[in-house]
Amino acid sequence: MRAGMVCLLLPVLLAAAAAGYAQGTVDYLVRVEDPGSQLYHVETVLPATGAATLVSLPSWTPGAYHIDNYARYVRDFSANDGDGTPLRWEKVDKDTWRIHCEGARQVRVSFNFYADEATLVGSLLRPDFGFFNGTNFFIYPEKRYDHPARVRFELPDGWRIATELMESGEPGVYLASDYHELVDNPTFLGHFAIDSVMADGVWTRLAVYPADAIDDAGRRQMLEALGKIADYAHDLFGDPPYERYTTLLYLYEGEPTYGGGLEHSNSHFDIGAAMLLQSEEAIRNWAYGLFSHEYYHAWNVKRIRPAEMWPYDYEDEQYTPLLWVSEGFTSYYGPLILVRTGLTSETGFWRSMQSNVSSVEDQPYQESVEDVSLSTWISPIPISGGYYYAKGSLIGLLLDIKIRDATDNRHSMDDVMRRLWHDHYERGRGFTTEDFLRYVGDYIDRDEMERFHRGHIDGRVALPYAEVLALAGMSFAADTIVEPLLGIYPDYSDEERVLVDGTVPGSSAIEAGLQQGDQLLRVGHVAVEGQGWAPRFREIYADSTGVPFTVEFLRNGQRMTGSAHIGTQTRYEFRIRPLANASERQLVIRRGIVEGITR
Repeated sequence: MRAGMVCLLLPVLLAAAAAGYAQGTVDYLVRVEDPGSQLYHVETVLPATGAATLVSLPSWTPGAYHIDNYARYVRDFSANDGDGTPLRWEKVDKDTWRIHCEGARQVRVSFNFYADEATLVGSLLRPDFGFFNGTNFFIYPEKRYDHPARVRFELPDGWRIATELMESGEPGVYLASDYHELVDNPTFLGHFAIDSVMADGVWTRLAVYPADAIDDAGRRQMLEALGKIADYAHDLFGDPPYERYTTLLYLYEGEPTYGGGLEHSNSHFDIGAAMLLQSEEAIRNWAYGLFSHEYYHAWNVKRIRPAEMWPYDYEDEQYTPLLWVSEGFTSYYGPLILVRTGLTSETGFWRSMQSNVSSVEDQPYQESVEDVSLSTWISPIPISGGYYYAKGSLIGLLLDIKIRDATDNRHSMDDVMRRLWHDHYERGRGFTTEDFLRYVGDYIDRDEMERFHRGHIDGRVALPYAEVLALAGMSFAADTIVEPLLGIYPDYSDEERVLVDGTVPGSSAIEAGLQQGDQLLRVGHVAVEGQGWAPRFREIYADSTGVPFTVEFLRNGQRMTGSAHIGTQTRYEFRIRPLANASERQLVIRRGIVEGITR
């Protein structure tokens, strides 16, 4: 149903909330004067603190563990005493300003923010639409996050707002209880479609830009999926922890070059190519997994949070060894929720786990997920940044099976997550590695849990796939495949040509003399036309290790030929399949996982 049917808070509650925000409130203004300028105008009015007031802008956004330095987009910074009298100021560091108060009781800070970054942590302004993350816009008294906030929007006629900031009852004015809540609500402005569905007595909304990027049937399909995901997530933990939830979906034209989602407490923000959502099957393949993953984050990481990130510090890196739980277990529960709600099949669930095995085992070496969690702030990260997602999901699966096996399917990982919710989030604190190990150790042998942690979580021992999956009636196998390898990183950006973007050290490409920028014409007996040449090369030269061949290519317009010998690469294909002769006990555990049941 349409957005106009979204339930509003009762006026008396709104009035009470507004009154509670009056004292000590920091006021913000977001104004769009000329959408074509790509500049938002942002103002902040806050109490002066002594002779000088220090204000800062965040350097990163929670959920995206890298430093982004949003102050680089600030233009025309100025300060006055609130009545228009200019105040002196200077920059202290990359994202902090010192304002000399000169007897003023309050300070008004103004700047323009250049918004041309269509990313999950950025801000964008177009002639008909804009979005922003609060970490980009909203300055704060340095090291102070406890102030309530009021945000007023001044927008072009006909522009609407989609955000999970609290509605004040006054048009265009929203409230936040503190700075953490203020910046945890990405916002859509302008012209977009918005629909709602009721899930467990709570409205779940879907905002889509452009409004016509998805037809009515597609939006209904996504809303139905969101409703099922929300219902089940509520069942896992109890009552929903929010009064309303919004999925913000920004779609761009053309080929898919990037995409993903970023979690927030009462919403999530997704970006993708519109062409990925033009059929029922396409929506099922792209949107369902993303929605499920980000929705589960409303519990795991936004509320069930590592102690090192409680509370958030927006100025510096916040290192934690626990992203394999925060992100990895979310990557386990994302597909698990889909199979438990019937949005995907059991085969689809096991296929997603099989894909995660490939993601882990295709890395050049085994790494500690605790170490990769700490290293995620490095750019580029030495090992795949998705490592703790994939390996963490598999740790979640294996520990779930071990808990069910040890307790005769009377307990599961669901119990561990609920205990983290009740014992930590509801008590206003984060959890530690020791907390997690203790909770799992209550269901399986504590010494066994400690060994598992030393070897597979803090250590670098390969996960015991076959041994543990068998307890759930599933087999594990790895096929070794040796195949021909030219050894280039191809550039297919030009549809008519295949260019060499780089070469693999020690490969046939090096032997043939290929260099970056060369255009491939022929590799052995295979004419190079589009992406289909590589499979043909592997097929024709299978079992031909060491056989000589030639490579024809263009370099700076000159036709050249290089000679080489067929080299190979070894890769593995992993298979997770049901055991044909699984026992009743094994079947009970398997059904428990995919159906979410215990005895």
